[in-house]
Amino acid sequence: MGLFDVFNRKKQRLDRLFRIFSSTSDTYTGQDATSFAAVDLICSSFASLSGAFYSRESRQAIQEYPLYDILQEPNADETKFELFYQCAKDYINGNCYLYQYRLNGELAALIRFNPAAVLVKRDPVSYQKQYSYNGETYTGAEVLHIPSRWGYDGLKGMSLFDECRAILSASRELDQYSTKSFTNSIGNRLLIDISKEIPNATKEQLQQYRDFFLQTYASLKNAGVPLVKSGKIEYSTIQTDFKDNRASQLVENRKFQEQEVAKLFGVPLALLTGAAALLTGAETQNLESLYTIFIENAIRPLATSFEQAINKLIPLWERGRVFFEYNYNGLLKTSLQARVDAYIKQIGSGILSVDEVRKRENLSAVEAGNTHFVPANLMPLTKRVIDSYMASAALKAQQLTNPLQDGDHAAQGDDKG
Repeated sequence: MGLFDVFNRKKQRLDRLFRIFSSTSDTYTGQDATSFAAVDLICSSFASLSGAFYSRESRQAIQEYPLYDILQEPNADETKFELFYQCAKDYINGNCYLYQYRLNGELAALIRFNPAAVLVKRDPVSYQKQYSYNGETYTGAEVLHIPSRWGYDGLKGMSLFDECRAILSASRELDQYSTKSFTNSIGNRLLIDISKEIPNATKEQLQQYRDFFLQTYASLKNAGVPLVKSGKIEYSTIQTDFKDNRASQLVENRKFQEQEVAKLFGVPLALLTGAAALLTGAETQNLESLYTIFIENAIRPLATSFEQAINKLIPLWERGRVFFEYNYNGLLKTSLQARVDAYIKQIGSGILSVDEVRKRENLSAVEAGNTHFVPANLMPLTKRVIDSYMASAALKAQQLTNPLQDGDHAAQGDDKG
């Protein structure tokens, strides 16, 4: 009965944590459009990564490792993508906190704490970190803390937005300025002249005419409604368009600012603007280079931080033989021809088997598909074949060293005594 009481208490605590999680807001409050696009691309790409636990001795993936199931289904309320997408955003904002919910000593779920509600301090006796979250205090053994790489004061990490405040603030202000400018019609602007109709119009009368025009002719619902001229009122336009120096300079400034923001996040600008999707044919190699730069500069540093944190979840007595690692192959973008050429070389060199290639292409396994080959006539890479090949090579070498003379005969197959 006591065991069931303990289980119920833990379950109630877990349910309360889920309620707390669902009621807290996200730390990312929104930035300029370029920053938002960069954050979304990084977080979605990271959340899509596949990873596995490997044996340090054989470098082979351990198919049924318990922690793998936790990473695939971290808790009852969220999918893997949802959790790690939010965790990546938390990391960019400075700190990611994952509560390790354990049942009977075994890790049963990972729950994200909202960083805005976490207070970090050190215990005055043990000097270990303590985490206060919505009235509860947790130890470092219960919370997996992943601080950002942009700054760490021993308690918390520094947000990228704080470290690069000047550049990102300028980009945000330029975004706001552009919105206001285009809202106020950079381009052809309508001029309503009522000076002949009402020579000495007051501010209130001018405002009345302006409001009447906006209500009657402006907005999408009035699109196409013809203007009605009455009395001495005259309508004309002010030609500003993009020939205007202010508009042209605004476009140039926005391009420069986009490049600076993309540089901060380590994302090639072509991936943010969608230009990479237009590359075809001979330009495919350029597309692969773009994604390689993106992985190395934006994804790998983030993934490495999480790899090292996830490895802390492995029990101490197993860390010497097991480790966790992400696989980046799913993010690389190449053409079908380039992939086929690479697969042919890898199969022919014994690097990959046919089934391993088919798995990468989401195809089912085939009979004997796990067989590896070596370059010499694509023989199966087995001990028996290798021994046979080496014995044949040794025999040929012996024959070259001791060639047969006239009248001699080979010993093989000689049935004479």
